[in-house]
Amino acid sequence: MKHTHKVYTKLGFLICAFAVILGAFGAHLLKEKIGENELKTFETGVKYQFYHALAILVLSINYRKFDSKYLQIALSLFFLGIILFSGSLYLLSTINLWGSESFKFIGAITPIGGLSFISGWLILFFKGFSKDEGNKDSVMGIFEEENKAKRKHRQKSYKNSSPETQE
Repeated sequence: MKHTHKVYTKLGFLICAFAVILGAFGAHLLKEKIGENELKTFETGVKYQFYHALAILVLSINYRKFDSKYLQIALSLFFLGIILFSGSLYLLSTINLWGSESFKFIGAITPIGGLSFISGWLILFFKGFSKDEGNKDSVMGIFEEENKAKRKHRQKSYKNSSPETQE
């Protein structure tokens, strides 16, 4: 991921800017043209776009802590999820403005975008941390460090206890 992190950082900034633009568009212009349910759907698209754009930014800025192969996959899945999930929600919520009921099939794309988001998060959970960072930054590594500390504490307590309590 030699320079890819810079591309994703810039992409994250751009996606955040579009989320703000789309949020303002929904709040000011669409509010009068679409129904309340459609507006909520549109706002859901904006929220998920923002969440995942911020995730792209945080991850790409901290790219050294992650395994580059899996980080790139996760970032790509987040970007794909934004396009498919948020994009389909934008289209579905404004369908009465630009299209007909024959475009309702777009709703079938939304879950694919959601699966992209979920897959990206799970890849980071299972394979995300860099081998260079060691196990201490992984979830299991944290548990291992806590267990080591508890064992040391128990050993100290046992050694420092009186002979009567050791029976």
